[in-house]
Amino acid sequence: MNDTIIRETLERLQAEIDPVTRIRLAPDRAALNAALAAFERCAVEPLRQPGLLAVYALLDAALARHAEPIRLDDPQLTRRILDGDYLYSLYVQYALKCREESLLRGLAPFVKKVQIARALGRSAEIALLPAFERALADAKEAGPHEPA
Repeated sequence: MNDTIIRETLERLQAEIDPVTRIRLAPDRAALNAALAAFERCAVEPLRQPGLLAVYALLDAALARHAEPIRLDDPQLTRRILDGDYLYSLYVQYALKCREESLLRGLAPFVKKVQIARALGRSAEIALLPAFERALADAKEAGPHEPA
């Protein structure tokens, strides 16, 4: 079941990415399985899970593209920055498409902390899944989610 959700989600996401960018998503399947397990722990409705998984995969990919330290002599620097920015904007766009505004609000402080830390040259390990779980729990406490 999880393999089907993951495969279909990745196919749907790859179709959302403009081919001109030449961005290919290659997320860690173990991380996606862990995300699905977290959605189960948070009692996320099954119909909502593929959209959330897509949002998770996009944010993870955006953060990964921006993860490496900035070296001005890096020939791939511009490409990594542009790819990360593109994936981050697609993360926001896709979350809105899935009507996950409360999740975006919940994750915004986490994303800002990561961005600020990286701007200051600190590239610590990112705990995306726990932040995602907290945002889901906070959104659940705030009120019911209306599916798209």
